Amino acid sequence: MSKKSKIIKIAILVFVVLFCIALTIVLIPFINSLRTEEGKQAVEEVMEKLGIFGPLVFIASEIIQIILALIPGGPVEVIGGALFGPVKALIFCEIGIFTATIIVYNLVRKIGKPMVDMFVSEDKFKKFKFLHDEKKLELVVFIFLMIPGTPKDVITYVASLTDIKPVRFYIIAPLARIPALILCVVFGNSIQNRDYLLAAIVFAITAVVGITGILLNNKITTHRREKVERMKKAETSPIEADEEKK
Repeated sequence: MSKKSKIIKIAILVFVVLFCIALTIVLIPFINSLRTEEGKQAVEEVMEKLGIFGPLVFIASEIIQIILALIPGGPVEVIGGALFGPVKALIFCEIGIFTATIIVYNLVRKIGKPMVDMFVSEDKFKKFKFLHDEKKLELVVFIFLMIPGTPKDVITYVASLTDIKPVRFYIIAPLARIPALILCVVFGNSIQNRDYLLAAIVFAITAVVGITGILLNNKITTHRREKVERMKKAETSPIEADEEKK
């Protein structure tokens, strides 16, 4: 690895850590306001007015976040943990992910690459393009969706262009995201309950796992791309050899 690449990776890691800290600073006042009588009353009034539509609005926000792909899902899930508690928030998030996966998959299958281009940059698409040539596609997609720090919504779009079976993909996507979801909803709930020790522990775990996930993601994607390229070269070399003989 060149010195320039190392500097870029370190800069990215520093940015991720600073982003997590900044996000926490922004969210704490909002979530902490739920501990005050005024804050609780305001939220309760809104939830009472919404009734059953309260959870539906939250689920809709999770669906929209995944479809747009550019919006980070963490803040939505953290707020969900604060508003509904970890168990209900996890269930609502899973419903949102399941629904969004079905929507994205079917839209991509119907519209094709132009649909992906609307929400995924070409650089990110190329990074995961190797999925089209994966033999153990479902396992690889599951692993990438489970690793913290990977662009899960981008992977959902790219995977939808592959030969992955729809029903299996609908199941894989929500299940693979559970570990990351648990960290987010527990973090939000711990801040809401003023359990700052637990919040600090969860934040530390998330930061370590997230940084490890980013490094692992880069390593795996590079390895898989190189493997696919070697396989393609191996397949074309005999043909090229025959052409040279002619």
